[in-house]
Amino acid sequence: MTTDLWEYRPGSHHSTDLTLVGYEVEATDGPLGRVEQDAGDHLLVDTRPWVPGAPVLVPVGLVARIDHLELVVHLDCPRARIRSAPPPAAVDHTGGGLTAHGRAALADHYVQDERRTGTPGP
Repeated sequence: MTTDLWEYRPGSHHSTDLTLVGYEVEATDGPLGRVEQDAGDHLLVDTRPWVPGAPVLVPVGLVARIDHLELVVHLDCPRARIRSAPPPAAVDHTGGGLTAHGRAALADHYVQDERRTGTPGP
């Protein structure tokens, strides 16, 4: 991976003064959902309008750019990559934070996905 999964990329237009809660989330192949929680190092995204299932955790390293005027977070990955991520309960997502085990589980998912598909990671 070329960037840390838990930090915003340079040039993503992230602002520590603004929360992303309520922003729409767009994958490279279309709408993904809406940010329910902005935990700093990851976003909890409600994908139910677009992807069947539960909310998903998205490391902020997958954020390509943020459009603060349109209130949209653009990810640098397809919906299938997010859809196949482990659910929040499976990665020790408690009280808005990720445990070390949770971080490792998500990182393993995205690293393995990158190796399997050849899709560049963050």
